[in-house]
Amino acid sequence: MTVSAPSAPTAVIATGAYTSASRGRGRGVTLWALNRADLTMRELATVELEDPSFLLWSEDGTLLHVVQETSPTRLTTLRVAADGAGAEVLGDLELTGSGGCHAAPGLREGTLVVTDYASGHVEVVRLDEEGRPVAVLDVCDQDSYRPAREGHPHQAVVLPGTELLAVSDLGMDRVYLYKQDPAGTIDLTGEISAPRFSGPRHLAADHESRTVYVACELSGQIVDFTRIEATAEQPGPAFSAGRPLRASGRDGENRPSHIEVSRHENHLFVANRGPNTISAFSLGMMRPELVSEIEVGAEPRHFARVAELMLVAAQEGDRIDVLRWDGMRLGTAADPVPAPSVACIAPRP
Repeated sequence: MTVSAPSAPTAVIATGAYTSASRGRGRGVTLWALNRADLTMRELATVELEDPSFLLWSEDGTLLHVVQETSPTRLTTLRVAADGAGAEVLGDLELTGSGGCHAAPGLREGTLVVTDYASGHVEVVRLDEEGRPVAVLDVCDQDSYRPAREGHPHQAVVLPGTELLAVSDLGMDRVYLYKQDPAGTIDLTGEISAPRFSGPRHLAADHESRTVYVACELSGQIVDFTRIEATAEQPGPAFSAGRPLRASGRDGENRPSHIEVSRHENHLFVANRGPNTISAFSLGMMRPELVSEIEVGAEPRHFARVAELMLVAAQEGDRIDVLRWDGMRLGTAADPVPAPSVACIAPRP
């Protein structure tokens, strides 16, 4: 998630943290004020919700959609005050699946797409005119695609420059591609095959989705996929795989989590759990080239950028790392901010 530099030196940041005894020590959703001048983060308000593992702002920044990794999954929408000093529950909806861990805007207005990691479902949710979740429009069971495997969809992303919704499935070693009809329902239209037992978790693409980069949790690698132009023999979407690349330059086990392409599409950032680092790759050569890597708190699950700053959710380190990217290397910008079991970071647009 990239946020343009705001005119004011202060940005509102939302974080989600695991709360249940078996998973974490957090309090739910917290709103922060990030002062970009003195590089401090001040807590503004907290909404106590169970296991909010992913957050998504509405386009205008007035609403915050919260995916709760519960059984069943819950989707809760908060109306956030203009100054970020408070929030109220606008609506909530119990979904079909369990273990929800991600949400993205659908291709059709007034819809959200939620991935249920535990149950293997992808769900389309309808929002009313105020933006509250009111109904489940469609449910796809990705377990059914490969009966010998268990589906674990982790992320849904609209591929830029296309009419495709991409869902990375860690259990199936696939990125499934969907189209969404005007009514909001989704239909499988293609797939990207990742290496066997690689575990695709999150993905990022350039502005035309000519290249899609996938962070593979089980193999500790990045795989790049190049889009192939449609032909009469292959009319649907298709991608060819490049050679897998290690996501970290450090030795030992690595379980990459989040991945993003820089605003100018000349660098790629990856969060690495195991070595507990953020790595930066140059995209100027034929293959991504590691150019910088910096240590952060334990188990960096997610990160987000605010202009030149990068905020890292170190889940087991109970902290937010504040980094700076100068265009060539990553550096520490400020002391870490205490944040127990933080799982997701979402700057207000």
